[in-house]
Amino acid sequence: MAPADSLAHLRKGVLDRVARGEVTVAQACRDAGISRARYYQLRRRYLAYGEPGLRPKPHPARPTRQVPAPLVDAIVSYAITHPTEGERSIACALALARFGAWRVSHGGVCNVLRRAGLGRRLARLAAAEALSAAEGGPLTERALREIRAIERPRVMHIGSAVVGAELFADTMYVGKLKGVGTVWQYTMVDGACSFGFARVRAGRKSAKSMARFLVEDLAPAYREAKIRLIRINTDGGPEFGTAFTRACLELGIEHHRLPPRSPDLNAFVERFQGTCLHLHYRTAFRYRYYTRAADIDSFFLCAFGWPIQGIAQRSGGDCRQGVNSPGVALAEVGA
Repeated sequence: MAPADSLAHLRKGVLDRVARGEVTVAQACRDAGISRARYYQLRRRYLAYGEPGLRPKPHPARPTRQVPAPLVDAIVSYAITHPTEGERSIACALALARFGAWRVSHGGVCNVLRRAGLGRRLARLAAAEALSAAEGGPLTERALREIRAIERPRVMHIGSAVVGAELFADTMYVGKLKGVGTVWQYTMVDGACSFGFARVRAGRKSAKSMARFLVEDLAPAYREAKIRLIRINTDGGPEFGTAFTRACLELGIEHHRLPPRSPDLNAFVERFQGTCLHLHYRTAFRYRYYTRAADIDSFFLCAFGWPIQGIAQRSGGDCRQGVNSPGVALAEVGA
């Protein structure tokens, strides 16, 4: 029995009990969980239309808010033909008679372009270049670079299978402590084994401080383990400026800058810094008052993946055989 038929059958049973004199209207409404006004409304519908009148009223179909397919084609076509125009300009142009006199908001245009992968002007320019190339038009070297950047796969493999081949560096703002000032954490994580190194320093972040962290803390640890450092990936922040690049060249390390607006390519160090924030700082600052940045467990050697042979050995959930350096703090960080 369909749900509508079942509901009509139950309602008819309530009306039949009252009609046979088994219970009063008040008692029947109380047993059915409806009001007396609702009972008399159902009774009027039953007397007028019979049992079909006890069925629930059909709801009209909701009007769809989806942009029709012809309008989607018009928006995409105009956006590729005029790639430098924005959503408002496209909406105004499509309202003209020669473009179809479409009525669409700039928000609707934005949604269509985003779903088509044309939300950014660079993407529309690349699509225009690709269309021109397909039709035999000019294709410059710059256009090829932009097309390849747009067509770059969304899922990319980051990291390395060789320890020391690829490291990821970043900084994290820890906070502004009374009596200490602004505190930053300088961080590097190995992309092959997820081993992370961190140093806390007070003052403004700078390329000199990052270079000092590389020369004094990171390089000796890998040198002691007889592991060669090959490349360090960084973003375009000021802490990875000339002084840091010069330190990398002196150590024979390649300094590679990641493309802008791509934090997913630096996920190793981003996740490590979040772990340090949750497992260390948010706890430590509630149990101790710090007067110097050097007191904040200044150097970390943490593993939250498989270990580096020779640098650390994880046994029973602990990090063993650390670097013999003053102020070394060892901790296990969950992935």
